[in-house]
Amino acid sequence: MNHQIKKITKLLKPNGQLVEKGYATRMHFVYNRKCVKPGPMPLKEWNFYQFHCGKYALQLTLGHLTYIGQMAVTLIDLETGEKWGYSTMQPLFVPELDLDPEKPSICEYKNDECHLRFTVKDSKRILALKGHSKEYDTIEVKLVVENDPANEKMVIATPFEKPTQFYLNYKENYYKADGTVRFGDKKVDFKDATGLLDWGRGVWPYSHEWYWGSLTSHIDGIPFGFNIGWGFGDTRNATENIYFYNKKGYKIGKLIGKWDDNDLMAVKHFHDKEDKFEFTFTPFYDNYTFNEFVVADTHCHQIFGHFSGTIETVDGAKKFKDVLGFIEHAVNRW
Repeated sequence: MNHQIKKITKLLKPNGQLVEKGYATRMHFVYNRKCVKPGPMPLKEWNFYQFHCGKYALQLTLGHLTYIGQMAVTLIDLETGEKWGYSTMQPLFVPELDLDPEKPSICEYKNDECHLRFTVKDSKRILALKGHSKEYDTIEVKLVVENDPANEKMVIATPFEKPTQFYLNYKENYYKADGTVRFGDKKVDFKDATGLLDWGRGVWPYSHEWYWGSLTSHIDGIPFGFNIGWGFGDTRNATENIYFYNKKGYKIGKLIGKWDDNDLMAVKHFHDKEDKFEFTFTPFYDNYTFNEFVVADTHCHQIFGHFSGTIETVDGAKKFKDVLGFIEHAVNRW
């Protein structure tokens, strides 16, 4: 379940099928939109950032489903559940997104109210939004994010039942950032924030669901994080499960544990088959979101909570306790 791709390879054949199925710890896949064969299923692309600072979480999204473009920015108080945000959907609009999340690029979305811009440079990323809305006279976001190419990542090419359906996913699980967020009178300093990037490109079934969990923190001052996921695509070649310690990835296979959709706020216990990674997840806040737009609808329970557990590293076993993270369950039609 963990076929690793260690050299640069094309993602797709000219007929739209995956060249090689598996995972990498760098962006070894060459993504070419000209090889995508959507048929009746449109191409989906997005760049999603999330950062934590104290009791606040910040989410920034820019993406499209071919037939509709979207941008969204949300600030969440994880203690009270209060939210501040701005989002818009534009039919028949496809923002120009990057082909490689590790290379310098500029991705942006602009309308009469707001201008969102993601800038990637060799040593930093700049995430910026300026504008206003009916609810807020001023909306401003500016985060300067440390971009360290040495960080290993979770990169995966996942197939589906139909041969021209695929999912290319790149997740960076340890960013450090500084900046400010403002929605009207609400202003929050994001000092020493930690965060992640979820970069996705793919063609997959119209109706689908997934489970995704992530954590970004440190153990005794050393960068630490993990990415877990299941329920999406054919994972016989590789799972999305990997943890990171001191910028190196430790790949694992299937997680063993129980998730009850009827009791989302129950304490969860998981471990891998080799017992290199185990954790307890204690939820405290369900960030439930849903969107409906003609032929598309999304439902997501993003459960924030605290993780405690153990990882095996080259430095021996390392413990983590009460670290903020999330596990989400999404059910969508888009």
